[in-house]
Amino acid sequence: MNLIFFKNIKSVKLYLFTISIIFIQNCTDYKKEEKPTYTLAETIYVDRLEDNSYLLKLQKNTSYKIFIGDNISSIDWNKSYDLSQNNNELKIENPNKGKRLYFAAVNTIDTLYFSEREIDMENSVNFRDLGGIETKDGKHVKWGMIYRSGELDKLTEEDLDYMKELKIKTICDLRSNIEIEEKPDMYPKGVNWTHLPIGNLDKGNTKKMFKKLREADPLTFNGEKLMEDLSGDFFISSKDKFKTLFDNLLSDKTPLLFHCTAGKDRTGYSSALILFALGVNEKTIFDEYLLSNHFRYDSNEDMLKKATKFYGIDERILRPLMSVKESYLRKGIENIKSQYGSMQNYLEKGIGLDSISQVKLKEKFLY
Repeated sequence: MNLIFFKNIKSVKLYLFTISIIFIQNCTDYKKEEKPTYTLAETIYVDRLEDNSYLLKLQKNTSYKIFIGDNISSIDWNKSYDLSQNNNELKIENPNKGKRLYFAAVNTIDTLYFSEREIDMENSVNFRDLGGIETKDGKHVKWGMIYRSGELDKLTEEDLDYMKELKIKTICDLRSNIEIEEKPDMYPKGVNWTHLPIGNLDKGNTKKMFKKLREADPLTFNGEKLMEDLSGDFFISSKDKFKTLFDNLLSDKTPLLFHCTAGKDRTGYSSALILFALGVNEKTIFDEYLLSNHFRYDSNEDMLKKATKFYGIDERILRPLMSVKESYLRKGIENIKSQYGSMQNYLEKGIGLDSISQVKLKEKFLY
């Protein structure tokens, strides 16, 4: 759904006014919820601070020598910093907001590469890197190769410069035709843009969704069920689009960014498929999927506050639509398994990603 109801229709003011009349008797005061936790387990968590510096936090009982570089291939191995149980935080200065640093953590057992997961864009929410995620056989997704995000229609010059810095070569836009017409992507010159609409969210279906919301009673409205049904349909109805997404990943036009509007549903399902194909375990895939609640927190709460205060919309209607829940992705996976028997069969027979292509995918994106 990706907030298409409230962010991508030209008649949004009229729509909000209309449903405000319907919900006004049921409206409640806005109550801010606590920020969802960071769900993905990481050996070293990286936070980009307001002064653009990096804060590295060691999450395990071990120790590392930390090395720094402008990219993974240019790590400076001549200067190191200590990170250990007794000294488990390390601040690295970086005055340039548009410059991303990469790190190597070395001990007697292994070498880990990492950077910040969320890419700090001025006007794009939930922009993040799939790098560093561990597979079932102990490998990791390469950093700086696969990105996911929300909408890209309001990028600043600084954002566009940062995207150049990331060297993104391909953007796969998962939104519907009407979303793209109203909010076309912004991106640097030379980027290959591809339209891969996931699901069927153009005008006809959108009107049906509007009708459901207009008639909804906050005491009986089941937003979770609505989102679960959408998830169950997306994976089956959009197999050809997912195949094209994998074709783009296997091309020479990477690093690649795929996105929708909020970067949580269509993007989240696409991310899950990519991680399944790379051999990541199911729990980690769900943990990565649920990160959208953490990264979209400020944006979601701001929108909920405005909808409640100015339009009288009960937040009980909106919260399930604006968040991701384990049950949403779970329903999609269950639907796949009921029709194909397993995720592997779906990748091979449903999408057409054969075993040779999966090997190539792992060779390209894992270390």
